[in-house]
Amino acid sequence: MNDHRISELSLGATAYWTAGVRARESRREDRLFNDPWAAALAGELGETWIAQHSEEATLPLVVRTRYFDDFLLRVSSQKCARNVVILAAGLDTRAFRINWPPGARVFELDQPFVLHHKESVLRFSEAQPTCERRTIHSDLTQPWKDALLESGFDPNESSVWLLEGLLFYLPNDAVAHIFDAVSALAAPGSRLGCDIINGAVLSSPYTKAWIDMQARSGAPWIGFLDDPESFLAGRGWSASLTQAGQQDANYGRWTLPILPVKMPNMPHYWFVTAKKG
Repeated sequence: MNDHRISELSLGATAYWTAGVRARESRREDRLFNDPWAAALAGELGETWIAQHSEEATLPLVVRTRYFDDFLLRVSSQKCARNVVILAAGLDTRAFRINWPPGARVFELDQPFVLHHKESVLRFSEAQPTCERRTIHSDLTQPWKDALLESGFDPNESSVWLLEGLLFYLPNDAVAHIFDAVSALAAPGSRLGCDIINGAVLSSPYTKAWIDMQARSGAPWIGFLDDPESFLAGRGWSASLTQAGQQDANYGRWTLPILPVKMPNMPHYWFVTAKKG
């Protein structure tokens, strides 16, 4: 097995971990979302991982899920945003658990073995999507635009893009390449959501335990943007930043210290939303 394949499998494992996070959150009475298929999707791998991490440690992932749930619902409800593209869709079931507006079409891109597992679990559970759903088997570090177009994506229509739980696993040149591809396909008026860290996260003593854990697990965090707003502006997007704990990403559950969104020389894990043109 070559190193590239090992990397794929390690990164694919993170989809099981986050499914474990969603399964645990879905069991709470005060849950921020409900994913009834998450436990089956997480399986032993995801449940073992989540048992080793406290709810406080994984709260940013819970808040992130709800934040981007709300973002997708809000922007897809606008008549100009019928097509929704989720890159590295993993084992999330947004196409099934979100109440999409009529006419919504969701494209899910991810590695074949991840999507095959999701399909088998959802088929066994007789789950039905709440939108038109199309899956595309793709390694996002390789060319994927043609596969998306062949699946019926129309680049002349405004669209919504989500890159969640992906960018910090990629080298910075791959991050730039993905945004270049997205920007080339996104018509004016399109929307974008993503999460990204700054470089300080990789070296700060405040985040060392998490960074070390990711490295030991074979899925190190390596990709970052120190100025996402300027980076995206250079590609035609007007962006804004928030982070877990801020007023728009709190949900009454955040109990950890809250830093100003752009506080210098500190680690930041940003939720980014942007509009094209």
